[in-house]
Amino acid sequence: MKKLSILVSSILVAVVAQAAPTIYVVDTAQVYSNYYKAKEANAQIQSSIEQTRQELQKMEQKRQALIKELNAVEEKMKNPALTEDAKKKIAQEEGAPKFNEIRALEQNIKNVNAQASQRLEQNVQSIRAIHLQDIREAVSKIAETKKADFILEKSVCIFSKPTVDLTQEVIAAINAGAPAEVAAPAKTEAKK
Repeated sequence: MKKLSILVSSILVAVVAQAAPTIYVVDTAQVYSNYYKAKEANAQIQSSIEQTRQELQKMEQKRQALIKELNAVEEKMKNPALTEDAKKKIAQEEGAPKFNEIRALEQNIKNVNAQASQRLEQNVQSIRAIHLQDIREAVSKIAETKKADFILEKSVCIFSKPTVDLTQEVIAAINAGAPAEVAAPAKTEAKK
């Protein structure tokens, strides 16, 4: 809210200083979602998530198999023909190692999940920061070309004429360096 009031104050100062400031708007969320590098990064992130999910699924399958083996050991110990010493020996030699392996595997699953989540969050934040900087640079170049006094985030404007919306122009600018196989779909989306 404080940023918005500062922005409004700046606009008012500009209005007083000159008769008609040049103001444009950009829908940054739309720009970001159509940025080819953001799409590529999202695909890589989704691939990483899927790989982690598969790794965790394999670990869980192994855990379930160990639980079945531990249950078999417990059933073996229920044999009434076994002495207490024989049951203890089975528990120590067969049951305890499986139980410990299950606990270690559960801890490993927990660690892998936590590390993957943390790594994913860090990667997403750093990639997003880089992409937003690319978008800001494109907006700055367009602002300079159009001699804009202000370019506002479209979502903070209550009203703006469609003629002052630079969103499609910014999308075209940031995707200008896209590889040919990526640029074609982006141009199609921009026309929609």
